[in-house]
Amino acid sequence: MNGLKFLDEKIIALRNEMREQENHELAQKEATLKKEQEPEQEDSKTIDLTQDFIEIDEQKIPVITQPVLNGKMLIRMPNLFLIMAKELASLKYPSERRPTVIYTDETSTINLALNLTDYPLRESEVEDFQENMIEVLEQAHPSAKWLDTGMMEIQEKTIAFIEIITPAIDGDIFNLMFFAALNGQTLIGTFNCMEGDLESWRPVAKAMVETLEFPLNEKNEVTKA
Repeated sequence: MNGLKFLDEKIIALRNEMREQENHELAQKEATLKKEQEPEQEDSKTIDLTQDFIEIDEQKIPVITQPVLNGKMLIRMPNLFLIMAKELASLKYPSERRPTVIYTDETSTINLALNLTDYPLRESEVEDFQENMIEVLEQAHPSAKWLDTGMMEIQEKTIAFIEIITPAIDGDIFNLMFFAALNGQTLIGTFNCMEGDLESWRPVAKAMVETLEFPLNEKNEVTKA
């Protein structure tokens, strides 16, 4: 009798395991179906900054070509930005090694920082530099949400980028960082905004990077060293 009771218990346990497995598989199928039925995210839309105007949050904004870093680089951007005041830059970037130039909008929540550092970098080393930055960010922000990393070629120049959401005291922040070798130095660019503005500004930020131009002259030759 004890043997039959033990067998019944084993059968019940096996049935429970099978039922749990079936429920798990059903939940996975439902999640997959739901994901397939969801519309594409807005951040997948493309922005064309070669146009004279673009639309951001239902506002028509003029687009300008802005020379930066003493003319070493050109970038197309919405005409919403001003150079950040030194006092505000000292608060937002307390390190004395703050970026060379910082653009911000009237709310000081949409920012584009550009820094041509003294760190030597060649075209062939850009991808390695990106990998090192990924490691640094992973250690500094273990709870960060990673959106994308990649490489692009612009005017025979390698541009690496990282898209990441990092936690902050006043809310999570979307960051698009990009890196390039410029005149043998390391160019580091960072666009950031509050996560709440990500849907509107992520495609704009990516489009700005894609419009980078590097005027060719004797002091700024594009090399593939």
